[in-house]
Amino acid sequence: MTDKLPWLALRAVPGVGLVLYQRLLQKFASPAAVFHASPAELRSIKGITPALAKAIVSFRAWDQVEARISQVEAHGAEMVTQADPRFPKGLKEIPYPPPFLFVQGTLQPEDELAVALVGTRAASYYGLKAGRRLARELAERGVTVVSGLARGIDTAAHQGALEGGGRTLAVLGCGLDVVYPPENRELYRQVKEQGALISEFPLGTPPDARNFPIRNRLISGLSLGVVVVEAGVKSGTGITVQYALDQGREVFAVPGPIDSPTSVGPHSLIQQGAKLVREVADILQELRTAPASAPVAAPRSAPPILDDPLLPYIGSDPVQLEELVQASHLPVPEVMSRLTILELQGLIKELPGKCFVLEN
Repeated sequence: MTDKLPWLALRAVPGVGLVLYQRLLQKFASPAAVFHASPAELRSIKGITPALAKAIVSFRAWDQVEARISQVEAHGAEMVTQADPRFPKGLKEIPYPPPFLFVQGTLQPEDELAVALVGTRAASYYGLKAGRRLARELAERGVTVVSGLARGIDTAAHQGALEGGGRTLAVLGCGLDVVYPPENRELYRQVKEQGALISEFPLGTPPDARNFPIRNRLISGLSLGVVVVEAGVKSGTGITVQYALDQGREVFAVPGPIDSPTSVGPHSLIQQGAKLVREVADILQELRTAPASAPVAAPRSAPPILDDPLLPYIGSDPVQLEELVQASHLPVPEVMSRLTILELQGLIKELPGKCFVLEN
């Protein structure tokens, strides 16, 4: 039995949803321990009926579960469980997180410095241009861009991140083997190579409407903040915003033309207190000045301040990005990510021409 087998098997037991799965993990620490528990121990968990306890104890469909894992691997993907150090820390913080993810591509530590860009599928030229530009500039600063690979703003966000040479994560509302929308097949491939495709749905799952609210909680959970570019009042974007608020994430909104129906959503959010975004600096500044008690006050994986390998090369005289890359022997994306973290911590500031100095 592989380590991943019990994780998928427990989810395959009829009646074990995300809520019960999380309660079982909290009690028994691992799915393997759940399957070794007695019926009496299982019934001590709120929501576990005698029939469900019996179904867990008598579970025998191990071959079918193993075959599903083999199918994932044959597709060039993998299953990343909560026990895996690569499992996004941000998702562990949200209520009832997925016990595992299906991933195609790579998950990197720098992805903890991430911002989501979301919006309408029926985006205007203005919205597409704004979303693409913000994503590109975030990527250039080492920020991972998260979105849903849908038409419209999602597509612009992924394209902008790729143009900026950064990483991007696409959270799908279908199985990894289902390309949706079909015209994004090439973008699907590019995201996989320069980030990751992520889904909590098994292979073969179609893009049913009921799946997208479920995936939206992952988009916000993976991010420090959510930027709404264009949206109507009632939309899937609104669901993502509500998840972001529930998860303690920052919410941003890009204003648009006052006579555009897709400006109604962002304008309403701004009226309710969302941060107005005119440029990427507005996003980074808000993350930097968030209250210390907020979950997103600083990136969760921010390296210890005094131990950051870039600090010895940054002083009162401006130093260029290229010089920092050469001196530190670190790849450009990691250098950009570390510089953004240091700036959010108030230790350095960026000058024109991608030069950096210590903050006074």
